[in-house]
Amino acid sequence: MFLTVLMLVSILLIVESDPQTWTIYLSYFGFLCLLFAPVLIYSLYRRYLEQKLSIKKHRLLWFLCFIVYPFLLILSSSFLFMDEGIRVFTEYVGMSNKEDGTYAILASTSCALLFAEVAIQSNKFFSQKSKATQWFKNIGLETTILFLMLLFSMFLTTIDYVEVNDFPGGFWEGIKEIPFLLSTLIQFFIIHLIYYFFYLVNHYVLINKLLNQKGVIYYAFGLAGTILLFYPIAAQLIAWLPMINQRAIHPVVNDGVFGSVNASIPIIGMILSIPFILTVQWFKQRSEIATLDKEKSETELRLLKQQINPHFFFNTLNNLYALSIKKDQATPEVVLKLSDLMRYVIYKGKEELVYLFEEVNYLEDYVSLQKIRLHKQLDYQFEKEIENEHFQIPPLLFIILLENAFKHGIEPAENESFLHLYLKSKSNKLTFCCMNSFEEVNKNKPGIGMDNLKRRLDLLFPNNYTLEVEQNNYTFKAILEISFV
Repeated sequence: MFLTVLMLVSILLIVESDPQTWTIYLSYFGFLCLLFAPVLIYSLYRRYLEQKLSIKKHRLLWFLCFIVYPFLLILSSSFLFMDEGIRVFTEYVGMSNKEDGTYAILASTSCALLFAEVAIQSNKFFSQKSKATQWFKNIGLETTILFLMLLFSMFLTTIDYVEVNDFPGGFWEGIKEIPFLLSTLIQFFIIHLIYYFFYLVNHYVLINKLLNQKGVIYYAFGLAGTILLFYPIAAQLIAWLPMINQRAIHPVVNDGVFGSVNASIPIIGMILSIPFILTVQWFKQRSEIATLDKEKSETELRLLKQQINPHFFFNTLNNLYALSIKKDQATPEVVLKLSDLMRYVIYKGKEELVYLFEEVNYLEDYVSLQKIRLHKQLDYQFEKEIENEHFQIPPLLFIILLENAFKHGIEPAENESFLHLYLKSKSNKLTFCCMNSFEEVNKNKPGIGMDNLKRRLDLLFPNNYTLEVEQNNYTFKAILEISFV
């Protein structure tokens, strides 16, 4: 969006330049990009800065980029010239010197960039506010058309009043003109409503019923029949409006109600509206399909999360059952840790996003619980490289890899076992590696966990993740990389 603004300014400058060459155009564009580099760099790393900086620091940086820096740039305009384009531009707008031209260009470019930023923030605000978004969705196409018709009627009323009358000389003279203005506005709006009737018939009857269900031949006859039936009625209704005869602003005054020109207006309008109507229907269908796909994905994600809970719960209960049979003294501690883990699964598992440090704590508690239960030597390492612990991710992404490591690798192992975990979070990329000992004699079949994880990743991060698995006689390694874009 910001580059679009700079390209527009460059085009306006090159249009006023002589000669008009690619070299001059690219020099304008490159110079503007250089001048407003802080804005471009900020926009490029906006998401990273939002995550890296505190709210106060981020707001200060935004203020410096969009307010302070452009202001300083405008103040220094006397030292910046863009040669021929500035000279011609200053002459075109009637400015006296290059300094004024440079000042005008920098000021207008700064305002345009600030306007683009306001548009970005407004779009972000309305997309996050569900009530505002729902309000816009509920407006509907017909309401929007009626509103535009009212605005156009107000515009025509203003034009008509200026052509017919002089501006009132005072406040009370203006008050006296209000009934006349309202009457003109209502009559213009009625004319638009009459022609809007043809659009409604074309949209909801001729195209929806005839064109879509019967074909082009039926639609053509239906279009002709609609025009022949309703155009004299429409012309008669328009002819009854007082201002039509007073100022002769419609063909019905000269050609009569049955004049062919009265039929040509609805014909042109209905034919020209066909691409618009078909485009609206196409976008509506695409929107409905996208909504259904989203609802399907959300439903499937909820089912997958529900599968995670019992999967983990039953595995841990089996471990607890084995300890209780042996009357192990670690049983109470296992129960307590199990309670903490289940609390996380139940309350955090249903949320869309959790903090990264919460997920890390959950993994460490799980490993701690398993080490109590195993009563065997385990070479355990967990290496972490985390830039921002408050980075948010979907919950329960890594636990399945960890469960499989214990269930299929560490637990049935007869020899020494190891578990090496690695987690790296940098910018918008997350890498998790789980490497554990594995013995070929173990023939246990993997459960639903891996399929569950892959399906969740497909739904959450389509085409933005990789899950690689490496296996040999002694080692099993799973590497998950996710790009948050």
